[in-house]
Amino acid sequence: MESYEERLKISTQLNMSLKGRVNSYVERSRDMPVLIVGDLHGEMDSVHFILENFELDQNLLIFLGDYVDRGKESLELLSVLFDLQARRPGEVILLRGNHEDWGMNLRYGFARELSDKGKDLLYKPLLSWYESLPLMARIGEIMALHGGPPYPLPGNMDDLKKLTFQDERSMHILWSDPEDESYYPRGGGTRSFNRQELDAFLSLAQCQCMVRGHQYIPSRGYKINFRKCVTLFTATYGMGWSRSVMYLPEGPIQENLEQYIATF
Repeated sequence: MESYEERLKISTQLNMSLKGRVNSYVERSRDMPVLIVGDLHGEMDSVHFILENFELDQNLLIFLGDYVDRGKESLELLSVLFDLQARRPGEVILLRGNHEDWGMNLRYGFARELSDKGKDLLYKPLLSWYESLPLMARIGEIMALHGGPPYPLPGNMDDLKKLTFQDERSMHILWSDPEDESYYPRGGGTRSFNRQELDAFLSLAQCQCMVRGHQYIPSRGYKINFRKCVTLFTATYGMGWSRSVMYLPEGPIQENLEQYIATF
């Protein structure tokens, strides 16, 4: 049986060899049902519900990032994701969130979890794993990412596909939130995006909608902005509120995106 470090390295290789990957961008046709999962933050009960209630072997699985921090079982949660990848290489896409970052881990708990569980030596392979996670996945007419559109928006698709974590515009892919009544500035150069900026991004990528995570939605678990931007949150921070995922069957996507959201 592989060690945890070996499994991290295998997952890193699978991330880098994803079908349709160019730099930190993945592009795939939507030729099977798609299940999209929001932030999990080390909460294994959310993972268990998904494993028990969805036919994972029949869907393309997209995870929107923020697997670690806050919850107490980030290592165990990553282990489940590694198992899914190994079972279905190429059909599991793990995107990067703003918490796939060592500075965030030091502040929000994952670094302490590694120390408490005797896994301090995972630091270096873990950072390599973070770097292997793509920032965006275009699946047919769906754009999936963690936060929001890059800013300033690249002028063409070639430039969009060249973006990596080191590009300062990528901060907004991980950190931005939609501009609405619940928007609260996060500071540190982060920003909101409006309807016009979303429309420009979707037009450039030739997508119908954007699906993101990053924001917890108390009591509801999801929200829809501008009729084209879905926010999913699949953790509860221990508060017991609703969590959400998005399931898209094969066929055209209807305008009413709410019909594709499942809460639990």
